[in-house]
Amino acid sequence: MGTVLIKKKGNRRKLVRYARWASKAAFLIFFVAPLAYFALAPRLPVYSFLFGGLGQPLFTLPFGQSVCSIETYAYGEIGPAAWLICPFGGLQVLVTGFVGVEHFLWTVLALLLFLVPVFLLGNFFCSWVCPLGTIIDSFDKLVSTFLRSLDAKRQKRFQHSKEKEAAKQASAMSTAACPTCPFGRLLNNKFGGVAASGIIISSLVGSAVLRFPVFCAVCPIGVITRGMFHLKAWTSITGQMMPILLELSVIPLAAVLLSLREKRFFCRKICPVGVTLNVAGSVSPLLKPKVDASNCIVKGCPKNCEDYHLGYCGACRQLDAKNCEKVCPQGINLVGGGSLVRCTKCFECYIECDRDAVRVEVVGKSEAYEWLKRLRNRKPKKPPVKAVG
Repeated sequence: MGTVLIKKKGNRRKLVRYARWASKAAFLIFFVAPLAYFALAPRLPVYSFLFGGLGQPLFTLPFGQSVCSIETYAYGEIGPAAWLICPFGGLQVLVTGFVGVEHFLWTVLALLLFLVPVFLLGNFFCSWVCPLGTIIDSFDKLVSTFLRSLDAKRQKRFQHSKEKEAAKQASAMSTAACPTCPFGRLLNNKFGGVAASGIIISSLVGSAVLRFPVFCAVCPIGVITRGMFHLKAWTSITGQMMPILLELSVIPLAAVLLSLREKRFFCRKICPVGVTLNVAGSVSPLLKPKVDASNCIVKGCPKNCEDYHLGYCGACRQLDAKNCEKVCPQGINLVGGGSLVRCTKCFECYIECDRDAVRVEVVGKSEAYEWLKRLRNRKPKKPPVKAVG
């Protein structure tokens, strides 16, 4: 009877996975080429440096929508809210200094339109919406299904990278001047990879100096969706629309192929959009996956275990081996109470746990609240008292 109930619960939980993939597929279709035909978008030429140069276009494509743009005006025109849906892209545009006073309010409102759901629910964008993330996840599925030996190797690299990262964070926490404050957490790589943090800083500085959004020119999300942000990135400095280059398709292709090294390598360690959303999602109080120690076979022998009266359950610990953490695309240390800042609400940990040990709290304390609380309660170190000789 218990086994049947577990299977029924597992089937219900898988509905969450099916809903997530349906959402991913819908947004992928919405943001990529086909809908541009139905929207009667103008067709723009595609050039190649290798085949004909900028003098002769290879073919034309419809001017599509992108994740980082809301079309408030006609195609080809940029209005005050037409280019600021992506929070990282919006920050770049703001630091360029080209947002006039009359457009500043619309700029902020467009930015908030994207961020308010993230403030409430956390960074669900990366698992439920992002078209590039959908392509990467699909590629990961193909590798794990058809390239088992390669998948086993990248799983080992993923585990080693996770352990190495945890060791670095522990070392940084012991030496940081302010390990409990949000900035200290950022320095300790809580929100994303070091490469992603470097891209954020260099892109914002570059955008301020060159007066155009630097990363948007090469953003793989913008490239695969051919949106206004990607096409107009250089307009402010050249006076002409940036041409669509065939070679730019290498960027999203490289982002996908990086998954041959580790699952979601680009999303976890390189993507600056993901880091920005992780920071915004740190204030979210909703939908928190938690481990119930009384049911977790890794944390102890649960009372509902058939072998509880025997006093041992080493076999089931071997079988489980923290499966909820293995399936987590972000590598979160869920069993050990790790930070949920990077959680993208995919709920794979909840779906895969067959012991009902992972539960989703509808309302919980946000990470940002906990940091501020620790910072407020942090007592300053007293200077050592010198001995009177």
